[in-house]
Amino acid sequence: MSPLLSNVYLTPYDRELEKRGLRFVRYADDCNIFTKSKMSSYRVRDSAKSYLERKLKLKVNMEKTEARRAVGSTFLGFTFRTNGERGKLGRTVPHEKKLKKLEDRIRLVTKRNRGVSIRTVIGELNSILRGWVGYFARSAIKKYLERLMEWIRRRIRQYLWKQWKSGKNRKHRIRQLGAEEWKLKKWTLASRSYWKMAKSMNYLISNESLHGHYGLVDILGYYKKLHTGRMEQDGIVLDFRYNSLFG
Repeated sequence: MSPLLSNVYLTPYDRELEKRGLRFVRYADDCNIFTKSKMSSYRVRDSAKSYLERKLKLKVNMEKTEARRAVGSTFLGFTFRTNGERGKLGRTVPHEKKLKKLEDRIRLVTKRNRGVSIRTVIGELNSILRGWVGYFARSAIKKYLERLMEWIRRRIRQYLWKQWKSGKNRKHRIRQLGAEEWKLKKWTLASRSYWKMAKSMNYLISNESLHGHYGLVDILGYYKKLHTGRMEQDGIVLDFRYNSLFG
């Protein structure tokens, strides 16, 4: 999503907004228009509806059209937050519905009684995570991804624990991952709960094993690389857009 619209893609209404000096973001038929006051937002909303229906002969769905603060609003799955300082740019984050949808998909993929190999599970997880982060990479989601990966690794350990079944096989598999013998001797079956055991198993099934041996994607590194590129690109676009309109 880019707020830079070349003349090739400017609609008659885009040009009308530019004439009025209004800041806006459009992607296909989704558009946000930004004003300085609450009363201005109502006036611009009604004016936009009138123009689109009267001049462009388009039908505006008022159930999806609203005048509200940018903070907390939604655009293409993103919502907006301030930094708490006047004059400072805010930041985008995925909307709560998108976070819940991602977590629900991860629960389905890592459901411990699926009956497929761990390689299949991790392959599906990697595809989901890369696609989701690729879309939301310009968002400020580093801390969220750190918490998410802790949760995902615990779900994978739970999946492995269930799949390995017997104590003898579990010890054999853990040895294959390079765990030291003294750790295995110290280990005892502390609980019959798969979820509780998954938490206590992180010193035997390390993060490095999950990423190196099983191939779980390093989503934080992937995010940082994409985020840096997107923010640099957006900075150039926003400077150009601002100077072309108000310079």
